[in-house]
Amino acid sequence: SLSVFDKVTYDAHIAIIYAYCPPTPPNTAIELGLQKALAIYPEFAGRLSKDEHGNPVNILLNDEGVRFVEASANSTLDQVMPYKPSPSLLNLHPSLNDDVKELVQVQLTWFTCGSLAVGFTSNHMIADGQSTSNFLVAWGQACRGLRVNPIPLHDRTIFNPRNPPLVENEHKGVEFTSKLVKKEHLLNQAHHILEDIVVHKVHFTIEFLAKLKAKASSMNGNNKPYSTDLRQVPLAINLVRIPEQISGLLR
Repeated sequence: SLSVFDKVTYDAHIAIIYAYCPPTPPNTAIELGLQKALAIYPEFAGRLSKDEHGNPVNILLNDEGVRFVEASANSTLDQVMPYKPSPSLLNLHPSLNDDVKELVQVQLTWFTCGSLAVGFTSNHMIADGQSTSNFLVAWGQACRGLRVNPIPLHDRTIFNPRNPPLVENEHKGVEFTSKLVKKEHLLNQAHHILEDIVVHKVHFTIEFLAKLKAKASSMNGNNKPYSTDLRQVPLAINLVRIPEQISGLLR
């Protein structure tokens, strides 16, 4: 069952994108590594069960799998990566609509240059940032044929309340505030922070950038020279395989 710490967080997916230059492993190796990682982290391949009020209460270890999508783009990676947050990045991971049942979603997007973007989303209720990072590390270790380390702790009974209950501190009104109050507090805090931010725009000429690249490349020895690519090309994604469920158990 979900611990009290799991229940106070948001029932929402957190998205992250990793980009890799070639050489990269084939999809089959990445998929097999994901299966091995899910066998060690079965919560990620399960589903949330909810009570009569629609509140998540348990993680069902039913091995229904994660959403896995393979895609390709008709451009190179450096042509589509924006310099600022952009809605185009939504094309690099599966949909984040409200009715996502999978607790983990993965999308592999291949580019014409051989680069690979791995879009990953996971439900915040099943793992915090540290635990999700451990899962991603385990996935990478499994892809390379290494022993997974560290091994996760699945025992949620360590958070069982004392019997009889003993409340020594004011947790409810201090640590566990309502999400509406917390949102208003964060908005007010952000407003004060923005008042202290100064935005300064500069314009670099082509001649200046050429001198800067030449100087940086001269200090780089025989390695690849530095370059800049200021083009922004719209991203076109072609799905080459329909989403499939990847089981967390090896068969």
